[in-house]
Amino acid sequence: QSGGFKCDFEGCKAAPFQTQYLLNSHANVHSQVRDHYCSEPGCPRGVGGRGFKRKNEMIRHGLVHASPGYACPYCPDREHKYPRPDNLQRHVKAHHPEKEKDDPVLRSVLARRPEGGTRGRRRRIGVS
Repeated sequence: QSGGFKCDFEGCKAAPFQTQYLLNSHANVHSQVRDHYCSEPGCPRGVGGRGFKRKNEMIRHGLVHASPGYACPYCPDREHKYPRPDNLQRHVKAHHPEKEKDDPVLRSVLARRPEGGTRGRRRRIGVS
């Protein structure tokens, strides 16, 4: 079932959206406004730099500064190191397709967490 909210940006080929909210969110792809900035000093995505169109992209980017680094366990000398676990997973899928996503060696590397461990996530405490 298709939605009734169509993007009217010239040349946009996006399928209609189910809600006005989703259409409004989609409109960011056509905007040049980047009003979300990284707070890490010297980051090229900080104020005066490139910034981000969406807040969630800025939050996800913050992981690169706090990352322990996720090195590919299958590459010699661990020369491929990524700031986020999903980056490593994409690399493994592309360059080591014979490896299963639940391989224990890969799982142990992906289990590493940035300092703070729950950054960007809220935990419910004391809920019965």
